[in-house]
Amino acid sequence: LKPATPLWFPIIGTSFFMMEGSIALIVPLQQAVYRPEDQAKFPDLYRTCAFYIVLCYISFSLVTCAAFGSHIKTALTASLTGPLATIVQLAYSIAVILTFPLQAFPAMEVAIPLLFRMTTTAPSGPVAPTVTPLQRNLYATAIVVALGLVAMVSINYLGNIVSLVGSFFGIPLGLVFPPLIHNQLVKDSTPATKLKNYCVALIG
Repeated sequence: LKPATPLWFPIIGTSFFMMEGSIALIVPLQQAVYRPEDQAKFPDLYRTCAFYIVLCYISFSLVTCAAFGSHIKTALTASLTGPLATIVQLAYSIAVILTFPLQAFPAMEVAIPLLFRMTTTAPSGPVAPTVTPLQRNLYATAIVVALGLVAMVSINYLGNIVSLVGSFFGIPLGLVFPPLIHNQLVKDSTPATKLKNYCVALIG
């Protein structure tokens, strides 16, 4: 089918990128609920919260488009003008800098041990070598510098980068892996359920 707009396919990736964190946290959040009776209420609560979050995103997008029209930029703060805009941009930059370590922590926990094993010759023995704080800081610094270089190169293609990340990582997390894992774990699923899961994975 002919897309309704040339931006249709980037919109799909961006939409899944928007919910990527939520997709990955569904199971940990439900498991963190203490009482079993509260865990049973979690799906309805999650659907309600997700509905209002999406509604907030849509409302914010409509207001932004109405305010800036076709001149809106990928980064909303870049569309602002005037002295107040500079203050908003500065405050947003500070917020990103201060929250980046928290955002990067889960990825660092996976990437740093992997890089350590790839770049270190492990001595023979029953005890595997561990990453020292100095080595961890060096690896983390190298990763942050690499991310900074990628950001500098792709600054003018931010929308496409977000869409690609959502397409390659958000869509598999949301549509491909969950139904396939469900078919493997729930052996007594009905044929209709298994077929539905395969169809969802195929669409993803």
